[in-house]
Order: sequence, then C-alpha cells, then structure tokens
Amino acid sequence: MRTIAFVTPKIDTFSNPTLIFLFEKLLEKDYTILFFGFEQMFIPSEIRKRIKFYQLPFNFYEFNYNYKDIKKLLKQYYFIYKTLKVENKPDKIICVDPMGLVIAGRINKIVKLNIIYASFEIFFEDEFYVQRKKIIKKLEMKYSGNVALVVIQDSTRERLLRIVNNFGKSTKFLHIPVSPKPIDYTPGGYDIYSDLNIPKDKKIIIYSGTLMAWSGVNELIDLLPDKLRSDLWIVIHSHHKLSDNDELKIKMKEMSDKNYNLSFHNKAFYDNKDYFNFLSACHIGIATYFPNNVDIFAGKNIQEIGLSSGKFSTYMMIGLPTITTPNTIYKELNNKYNFGQTIEKPDDIPSACEKILSDYEIKSENCKELYAKELNPVSKINQLMNYIEDPTSLS
Repeated sequence: MRTIAFVTPKIDTFSNPTLIFLFEKLLEKDYTILFFGFEQMFIPSEIRKRIKFYQLPFNFYEFNYNYKDIKKLLKQYYFIYKTLKVENKPDKIICVDPMGLVIAGRINKIVKLNIIYASFEIFFEDEFYVQRKKIIKKLEMKYSGNVALVVIQDSTRERLLRIVNNFGKSTKFLHIPVSPKPIDYTPGGYDIYSDLNIPKDKKIIIYSGTLMAWSGVNELIDLLPDKLRSDLWIVIHSHHKLSDNDELKIKMKEMSDKNYNLSFHNKAFYDNKDYFNFLSACHIGIATYFPNNVDIFAGKNIQEIGLSSGKFSTYMMIGLPTITTPNTIYKELNNKYNFGQTIEKPDDIPSACEKILSDYEIKSENCKELYAKELNPVSKINQLMNYIEDPTSLS
C-alpha cells in the first residue's frame, strides 16, 4: 500500500476545494494519508475514516538550544523517524503554506522526502511587523531550496512567490486554481427565501466566506439601508462561528432588528451539493479583497488573490455573476469573459449591481464558460496525481 505524508497549519483544510479533491484522488488510488496538523473545523466523513492523524511535531519558529528544548527536540525527531521511516515509509510529503513548509523542511533533515509545496498564502517579509513572523519567513526561504514541486494557482502568484523565496533551478511549478470539481446539483434546490425570511420579490447579493476585515463585508453591509436598490437583499454566509460579543455579529443583529435588507447564515454546509444549491438561489456574488497591513496575509497576498479564491471559482461554476476587486487576473478574465464587474471601492457596488442586472443572463452563461475553460481543476489535479506517482511525468 502506498503512503504519503501531509502537513498543514490550517484548521479549515477541508474548506479548500483543491485539497479536498486531492484527498479524494489519493484515496481512490488507495494511498494511506499521514495527516500532521491541528484539530480540524470539520472533515468529510468519507475522508476522515481513511486518514491517520498526528499532531504537528514541531513549532514554526527557531529552537532554543537549552537542555529542556533539546530533549524535546530529540523526542520529536525520534517520533518522526519511527512514524515516517519505520512504520509507514512515504517517499513524498505535501506541505501547505509557509508554516507547513517549515515543518516539512525540519522533517526532511532526518527523513528524506520529495517535498511538494502547496502555496495558498504568500508571505512578504517587508509587510511583517512582528519578529516571530519574520522568523517564519526566514525559515520558509531556507527550506524552499529543498522543494521539488510547487502547487500555485496562476502565473501572477507564481511570479510573486518566486520573488520572495529561494527555490532551486530544478523546482517545478504546477498551476491549479482553487476551484471545486464539477458535481451535479439542483439549481434553486434550496429555499433561501423561506429559510432566511426574505421577501420573494428581492434579488439576493451573496457574500460567502471569511469575515476578516479585508473581505469588505463591513463596507458591504454599510450600504444599507439607503445606498442599495430596495429590491436587493444582502446575505452574509460563513461557517466560522462568531461569539456573541463579536462586533460584526452585534452589528448585523442590530441591522436585522431594524428590518434592513440583510440576513446572516452562520451554518456550515458539509456537502458541496447542498452548498451549491444554496448559492444557486442567489443572484449576485461578492468576491472582494481589500488589502490592509493588519493581517499577515492581507497585503500583497490579498491584492493579487487571483485564482486562489475558492469563492470566486465556485460562483463561476454555478453561473453567479460576480463583483470583484481589480487584481491582475480578475481584470484579464472579465475583459475576456464578462463575468460581472470589477470595482475599486465598496461604494461602487450599487452601480456594479445595476450593470450586472442589465444583462444578467448573458453574464451568467459567461461565468459558466469561464469555469469550464479556466477553472475546472480536473485535468490539473490529474497532472498532480501523475507527478505523485511518477515525478518524471511533469516536464
């Protein structure tokens, strides 16, 4: 039986459609997956029961060479040697984002593995203001020289990642958009109007995803009650649980109590079919990314989010015309496919909605065409699987 190791610092690994598809493919080929990571927010049941779970063996930072830490380090390396050299013997390790690469690089010191670096977030050292985060970047650069293959989403993000890392001349790159695989779903199969008590004469603007400041979600709901047409209704969906004292949750509750055209859907969808049914009941998607210097991933990484946006790809798959911010890839794709509107600032959203609704059916079909030609991940995931089975298959 073949075995592969997987290292991630993420707790929401299984909300990433690229990784879910990859796990499914590995399991189809009867790989044993050794999963090193934190406890996950959720894991599809058919995947959970076929994975071996382990705690992350190291931290992401530099070691303190005192007696206590050296003793701990030796125990960690013994655990890694026993797990990956004696008991299982994988020959490849997939690591996610800079912190995952740091762990994989340390593992590689004692158990030589072919490192596949799945980059979904890019660290830019000049944007760090905390020393510990600078340390992560230094270590990422150190271990990037050992990477055999980088999985990245598009040419723009590859260029940025190359600039800030020290990949070797032999390192290969494979572009795979963060995008769901095609599955059958039922358009309109979710009665969003009854579930969220939305009047049936309203057209729904959906924002689905994280509620971080860079998402523009605060600015979106601030368009209510007067800046949006009265026949438009905003739905905010996130599976991230908000505490009762969360400022955004309090704000949305107050707006809802005032009968603003706003609903908050805070439930996870554990089946993609159900999620796609839900989204297909909406009319306009929001996939906006406004950079800031607060979050370590919210600067240039967000500015050029490109095809690492799972929400954008999902909206395209179901034919949901979308409002985006004008990064390089989105501008190119909108010029080519006319999938919706790109905006400079949140106040541009009302006029963008007007333009989308004026030729809605055309834009909806264009979204599906864009997905079919640019975002369908099947062939690219197959290329990755071919590489996992035979590294010489990728030129």
